[in-house]
Amino acid sequence: MSDAAYQAKYLSMARLLWDCSQGNPRDIPGDYAEHLSHTYADNDISLVSTIDRFEFAETLEPEEWDEAVELLSKVSEDDWPFIEDITSINAEELLHIYDEDATDFEDFVEDNLGTAEKIEKGLAAVIQSVLGEPVDNIRGASGGYPNSANNFLQRPDGTFAGSFTHQKHKFNFEIFPDENGWTVTYRLDAATLDGLPPLHNEDRPEDDDKKKNQTKSIRNRSW
Repeated sequence: MSDAAYQAKYLSMARLLWDCSQGNPRDIPGDYAEHLSHTYADNDISLVSTIDRFEFAETLEPEEWDEAVELLSKVSEDDWPFIEDITSINAEELLHIYDEDATDFEDFVEDNLGTAEKIEKGLAAVIQSVLGEPVDNIRGASGGYPNSANNFLQRPDGTFAGSFTHQKHKFNFEIFPDENGWTVTYRLDAATLDGLPPLHNEDRPEDDDKKKNQTKSIRNRSW
């Protein structure tokens, strides 16, 4: 699995295993957790496969579980010696170490805003690499910016979906991981398509008799 595909999928898979264990990670079968192991191209590794060894995780809120998993999603082996000998990971202490890095609420907000901006720029760059021209206004289905409420435009299966603007036209897009990395699809938004002028010679019959008998056909247009 490519690094990009793993990054898109590991969190939703970890959530599913946590839900199935009813909040008790020790009930997650080790064989299932092992499927979440990964070695990155830069030789960093993922320790998400150790979620079945989490301790003090029963009281975690869903967002705290996500934070704990994300902290283990890409680490250096130098920081985790004797990985094969890990028997337990204190989830509360793991989150406490993370909390020490954020001194106050303003830092948290700043980080959250930074994440939204990074996601927006990243998705725009991916779309531009396929479209070949600049895009802007990356938004969710409800028109909102990428944020924690819409999971930064990512669906449970790892697909990013939303809309963008190009030359004042609105497009809907999907970016999803596959065995080759990422696939990008986009199409004109229905409202934008309806507002475009007719194509050349479209809806213009040759004479009045044909015009009376002709019904307007549905237009399809791709970009």
